[in-house]
Amino acid sequence: MGTFLSVIPPVLTIVLALWSKNIIISLFAGIVLGSFIINGPTNFIPPIVDEYMTNGFKSNTNVLICMILIGIMLEFVKRSGGFKAFAEWCQKKVNTPKQTLVYTFWFSMLFSIATNLGSLTIPRVMKVPTIQNKMNHVKVPMICTSVINAMSSMLPITNYILFFSGLIVAAVPDKGFDGYTIFVQAIPFQFFAIVSVLTAGLYAYGLIPEVGVLKKTPADESSPEAIEQARKEAMETLGGDDIVSDIYGLVIPFGCLILAIPLFSLLAGKLVVTVGIFIGTVVSVIYAIAKGRVKFGESMGAFAAGFRQVAMVFLILLFAFTFGQVVGALGFSTYVISLLGNSFSGNLIPMIAFIVCCLISYPTGSLSASAVIVFPLAVPLALASGVSIPLTVGAIISGSHFGDLFSPVSDSVILPSSAMGVDPVETSKALVPYRLVQFVLVCAMFLIAGIIL
Repeated sequence: MGTFLSVIPPVLTIVLALWSKNIIISLFAGIVLGSFIINGPTNFIPPIVDEYMTNGFKSNTNVLICMILIGIMLEFVKRSGGFKAFAEWCQKKVNTPKQTLVYTFWFSMLFSIATNLGSLTIPRVMKVPTIQNKMNHVKVPMICTSVINAMSSMLPITNYILFFSGLIVAAVPDKGFDGYTIFVQAIPFQFFAIVSVLTAGLYAYGLIPEVGVLKKTPADESSPEAIEQARKEAMETLGGDDIVSDIYGLVIPFGCLILAIPLFSLLAGKLVVTVGIFIGTVVSVIYAIAKGRVKFGESMGAFAAGFRQVAMVFLILLFAFTFGQVVGALGFSTYVISLLGNSFSGNLIPMIAFIVCCLISYPTGSLSASAVIVFPLAVPLALASGVSIPLTVGAIISGSHFGDLFSPVSDSVILPSSAMGVDPVETSKALVPYRLVQFVLVCAMFLIAGIIL
């Protein structure tokens, strides 16, 4: 189409996402309105499923399947006792305040392979030394928030590569892009994630000063009862007493996954992620059953539990792929480019995409909300303007991370804060001075990169 009407569904989706903080309903409204505009009032419902949703699913089948496999793999690793063994080792090694922060940082790096589990486990594990050392409780969740999801988005072995590579392909379905390759190329341009992780590391090692609420001295809670309760909470997150600790339950499946990706990529002559995920999942299942951690007859329950871990992300992606198909059919990018004409510099697209994503992600507290809305808008614009696609992708991911790693309504803030017994608002307040400096710095980085590249 490429008319003014093509702008209305994306605008409606953004407004609804900001107002309702429900990305699925927002996407659904944009999809329905877009189909209504394209197909008219008498025939707008059938194409939603028969055309837009079906085509979006077909273009990203491997992404959705691999997401399910990762959920299953994490569940079997948990039941094998791999995560529990690691947590027990942590509690034995950490003794001083600095060790608490440094180990929190490095454990957050490691647990970025399983974001929700890491966000719940690390604060509960570190609550014991935090109480013993009379530390401000907000410090641990602040580091976890800054590192776990940020680092996870830069690893080609987590759900993020599936999520973002799917959005890349869905944004320009007729260009034949390899979403995995572009995602890897965009990793160096995830400026906000990089800066967030570096800041957390420098803070953990005492190279960045404490400001604001971080200077508050907490009440003394270092009673034996409080310490023992914190230790029990940490173990319950990882399955409780029924789970037998076994570090090989973690090392072997993830070792196979990590080794399989470069091996099969080398054989195929391109980045291949799906085979590595499949092998890691199969190994985790076999190990858990062979060691008796999961009985063969009860394995279906573990499969179902693994799927439930990723079910919501699966649904969001399905609607996002459908939305991308609708935006493409509306001719949104064609209209915007023709409207702007020569008065707009394409070099500004990465910085603008970053800022728009920040504005969406902070009030919604959702990385996915901003990403699924802005990808089908910004990537076609960048392509039509001759702007670097990896840079634009990095800008969208960075802006989506801004709210995800900062907003008090983000699960990246809520989960580690709740696990530590801290109000998420306090964690968000502690992050304010650091995030504002990071925002200005990253804006400048995207402006410069847009001009240079």
